[in-house]
Amino acid sequence: MCEFIQSKENSKVKEAYKAKEGKGDRFLVEGFHLVEMALEHQMADAIFSLKDYRASAPVYLVTPEIIAKLSSTVTPEGIVALCHKIPAKAPSHSRLLYLDEVRDPGNVGTLLRTALAFGFSDVILSKGSAEAYSSKVLLASQGAIFALNFSESKQAPEQDIIELKTRGYRIIATDLKAAVPPEEIETLDQKICLVLGNEAHGVAPSILSQAHQTVRIPMGGIDSLNVAIAGGILLYLLSRK
Repeated sequence: MCEFIQSKENSKVKEAYKAKEGKGDRFLVEGFHLVEMALEHQMADAIFSLKDYRASAPVYLVTPEIIAKLSSTVTPEGIVALCHKIPAKAPSHSRLLYLDEVRDPGNVGTLLRTALAFGFSDVILSKGSAEAYSSKVLLASQGAIFALNFSESKQAPEQDIIELKTRGYRIIATDLKAAVPPEEIETLDQKICLVLGNEAHGVAPSILSQAHQTVRIPMGGIDSLNVAIAGGILLYLLSRK
């Protein structure tokens, strides 16, 4: 039988609430889809639900007030999971996505989802990017974070790039100037790291100077695209090479 919790001051509720911003070792996901993915990847430590729910993790029946406290959406589905983070492994796949100070949570979440769809199994967020485990990123990623080898770097972005180069990655960075269109990218059957930059300033000059190649998307009528849209196009095209 599930334990019923009525008070928002309950210790288990307080413990879960501390993870709401996702800045420690644990984080919250909400909605049936994300909860199911958390359970599938064995990352759920506890479930808080308005209705009886069968799961491998402990389930607590709670009030709408508690769900509202733990949720970030205006109309929550009535289920929240407290999850633990899994330490990232060193990148090893042939396709890697690097986000250089991409700060909008919606963009980060969308790019995580798109990276998974097109086979970029390793993703690194640079220092200064949006918090990966924030509610907005998690909702936009639609659970992709559970299936990716994902890390948040704590060092300078240029140091990340140096280390990736030593691991054999060919660095391809987006740039509106002095860059080739996607069809001219030289992959040479190497491991590829696609670098996408900050919404306002693009990829930092310190990274561009280290890139093996820079790429731009030819367009007319407007001079730039949203980073998530541009990233989606390039991730798809690189997955075809």
